[in-house]
Amino acid sequence: MPFNFVNGTMVILVDDSTGTARNLGTAIDTCSPVGKQVDELETTTFADAAERFIAGIEKSRQVTLGGPFNSTVGVLIPDNLYSTLLGTIQTVEFAPAGTASGKRKITGEFLASSYQVITVNKQLARWEAVHRLDGTINQTGTY
Repeated sequence: MPFNFVNGTMVILVDDSTGTARNLGTAIDTCSPVGKQVDELETTTFADAAERFIAGIEKSRQVTLGGPFNSTVGVLIPDNLYSTLLGTIQTVEFAPAGTASGKRKITGEFLASSYQVITVNKQLARWEAVHRLDGTINQTGTY
């Protein structure tokens, strides 16, 4: 029987420029899907009655994190973290159900490719960071 969890327990750890894992879980309210995907390579020949495929190599996935912008001094905020991370590769660890013993974790090396603050007049300011997977992702880890 699958267990459901409320996403409020989510922990996302992003290494800062010194290699220290920083928990962005409280600053994030959106996270695009994290997982594996492989290329599909078509192998259909004229003798086949339908399309045929084989699995290729694992694709480099893009993961987007985002949340409300916070400029409070002394608070770990994405603005401070990403000012030194853009263009670098760091470890990112996703713990969709928290970090209690036995909970699943997903880890990988990601290139921090984009960080931006989004503002619309009379609406909540938001931040968004885009990470591109560098290599393979480990989906089998646990705490």
